[in-house]
Amino acid sequence: MDKLAASVGLNYIALLTTDQIEVLARDPGGIAAIRSQQNLAGFAYWDENVDEGFTTPETQQRAYATLKELFPGKLVLIPVRLAPIAFSPDFLDKYFRPAFTDLVTPYFYPVGTTILGEAREEDPWSERLATLLAAVAARVPEGKGVLPVLQGYEQPGYPVGARFPAAQLMVYRRFWPDVSNAALEAWEFPDPAPIVGFAALPRLQAGACSVFAGLAGHPARCRKRSPLPWR
Repeated sequence: MDKLAASVGLNYIALLTTDQIEVLARDPGGIAAIRSQQNLAGFAYWDENVDEGFTTPETQQRAYATLKELFPGKLVLIPVRLAPIAFSPDFLDKYFRPAFTDLVTPYFYPVGTTILGEAREEDPWSERLATLLAAVAARVPEGKGVLPVLQGYEQPGYPVGARFPAAQLMVYRRFWPDVSNAALEAWEFPDPAPIVGFAALPRLQAGACSVFAGLAGHPARCRKRSPLPWR
């Protein structure tokens, strides 16, 4: 992964489960190997033993502290699943702990079939997303950075186009006008797959390129590239 990221001039975030973090903490060889990675920006962590998004504060604290001790110069993130806000009234009280992530990293994939219902790109999905983000924004400490996670794939029957990434970012900027970074969830699966991956969606690629080029201050620097194979 490190060589692949270097070949296209990118840094990357590695995904670890909380169980993997516990094992890693006892593995000097693994720690040394990770420290040698030149393009690793940091880690996102999650607890695979509970429902998605429901990592307890105690587990968050332990995972965050362990990774920061082992890799003090790296980002450590726990993504904030937004959907439970709508069906679990005490979700944020019980599970949202911005102290255990370097950036608040919300995610909700608004177009397609979701636990909150279905939506197409032409539907008013932005208002649903805004309602969820408003609940989080009210709890984000002043000065805490935010990293929006944008949907970078489509479900069959729910096409998305070039304007979709920017439209998502605009909703986040209602609450954080100065947000200057974003991430893209670009799932890829070998065929047959339940989604259409980013590499097969040239219009979405163009839209994502425009968003990231704009964030980098180079809005005209988008050119077509050959897609990377699934791996």
